[in-house]
Amino acid sequence: SLFLTVKYRDYIYVDGDLLRIYSNGKIIKSELYLEGILKEIKIDLADGINKIDFEALNTGTSGGNTAEIQIYDDKNVLIKSNLWDNLAAGFKGSIIMVKE
Repeated sequence: SLFLTVKYRDYIYVDGDLLRIYSNGKIIKSELYLEGILKEIKIDLADGINKIDFEALNTGTSGGNTAEIQIYDDKNVLIKSNLWDNLAAGFKGSIIMVKE
């Protein structure tokens, strides 16, 4: 895949949850506000191994960070989907992709 499309939202209650996205250790989006509808961001992949990290920046006003993350390849095929339930601020979820 040349790039990934990441779709994200707050899947329980829109309460101010925020994410930060890193690609290979570099911040590519410093702050994403999670709304109730899916939003998306495109992430270009470098040749070889790519590590994409999703960091919970806060826990919103009603407890833990509750994000839904969907990751698609450049052909719009779902690669991975995950729900975070009550993730604490500062914790990260990661995915490793290899671009050949």
